[in-house]
Amino acid sequence: MRYGHTSMVNFLSQLVMSFSGFVATIVLTRTLGQEQYGTYVVVISVLAWVAIAGDLGLGPAVKKRVSEATGGNYIMAGAITQFGLYAVVAVCLWIFHPQLNEFIGFEAASILIVLLAARLAANFVQAVLDGQHLVHVSSILTPIEWTSRSLVQVTLVLSGFGVVGALAGYVIGAVAGVLIGAYFVSGRLSLPSKRDFLMLKSYAQFSWLASIKGRTFLSMDTLVLAVFVSNSLIAVYEIAWNLASLFAIFGSSIQRTLFPEISKLSSEEGISGEITGLLRVSLTYSGLFIIPGLVGGAAVGDIVLQIYGRGFQTGYYILLMLTSARLLYGYQGQFLTTLDAIDRPDLTFRINAVFVATNIVLNVILTWQFGWYGAAAATTGSAALGLTLGYYYASNVMNVVVPLTEIGKQWVAAGAMAAVVYALRLLVGDMLPVAVALVGVGAVVYFSVLLALSREFRATVEENLPVSVSLLTAESP
Repeated sequence: MRYGHTSMVNFLSQLVMSFSGFVATIVLTRTLGQEQYGTYVVVISVLAWVAIAGDLGLGPAVKKRVSEATGGNYIMAGAITQFGLYAVVAVCLWIFHPQLNEFIGFEAASILIVLLAARLAANFVQAVLDGQHLVHVSSILTPIEWTSRSLVQVTLVLSGFGVVGALAGYVIGAVAGVLIGAYFVSGRLSLPSKRDFLMLKSYAQFSWLASIKGRTFLSMDTLVLAVFVSNSLIAVYEIAWNLASLFAIFGSSIQRTLFPEISKLSSEEGISGEITGLLRVSLTYSGLFIIPGLVGGAAVGDIVLQIYGRGFQTGYYILLMLTSARLLYGYQGQFLTTLDAIDRPDLTFRINAVFVATNIVLNVILTWQFGWYGAAAATTGSAALGLTLGYYYASNVMNVVVPLTEIGKQWVAAGAMAAVVYALRLLVGDMLPVAVALVGVGAVVYFSVLLALSREFRATVEENLPVSVSLLTAESP
């Protein structure tokens, strides 16, 4: 894997982020309770949507144009545009604050204006760093942000500040990431030209829908659930979603790493065999962790959910459905990232338009009829449709090689892992500490079997280890 080191840095950073968030979430759910934690989740979901209005595809456009091998003062043009968008959205939030507060059930409008500023600044800095091929730097910002956020949230919530303390921690974490990331950004402090703004617009006019698509996948179900079910159930649903997302971080790391590389290759050479090879690599490793995560969740997920408190184990089937959705969405993301990188945002726009419309309609209808199971089914169905469309459009513009054999080996290794873990569970019981130990055993079994089955995986591991390991270089049996 040519870019394995950068992907691994990003993955490990995301892992640190997830661990800090995992610990903080346990404290928040146990201290705030399901109802107040559900309120916090709704506020953050609303923030995510208003952040889209404050971005309108600008972040992806900045990342794309900065990553190309051409000139242009896109950083300053992007910064000026970003400030203008923020000002418009902040005014709208203030005008409609009564309706917003009523929907959330909390006086959150003023806090949202501050949250929005921090979120947009953090996203912009990361987009610039990714575009400047500093993914290894921007990757570190996320765990810094999340760790800072978690420490402040835990401190304030335990001190009695409740939901307000949790939201304050969110702001402080984002500001910490912005200050550190801005130090590594390099660019001219001169006024941009009209062409710079037009080049950003030419990409953003298509990429804005990608942001809506991503947010629709991540939180449309949460917003619809807020209409039909209690905040307590939303809290359980969100925990299941967080666990499913934890398994998907390696696939996201690959997308983030390969985008600037494919973008540069495309701007210099057009669609080449190397780009085809990079897409195949991304498909090969997108499910590396989430496939065993899905199978392992089926084996011990009901026990693991208990760590968040009483009642959370009711999200077991939701966890499995959402993990399946994350798996499909991860493969979809590899196709769409490649299309965006080769400067075909018009194709991803079509895919995203269908995805968003389908997701909204399915969420409303299925959640209305079947509650949270309907919401999870809507998310999974939308991901499957997006994957199908992603493959179709990518195949129309380039040669797509789907590594079915390598993906199949990952499923075989996950099956072996599940057999061992479930047998041990029957033998030693359902205690939570035992389940944690079984997760570790399952990981060892999965990667051991995969190393034995896949010569390609052994070669990838060997390339990215600091020292040579003779066991990994052995021939396949």
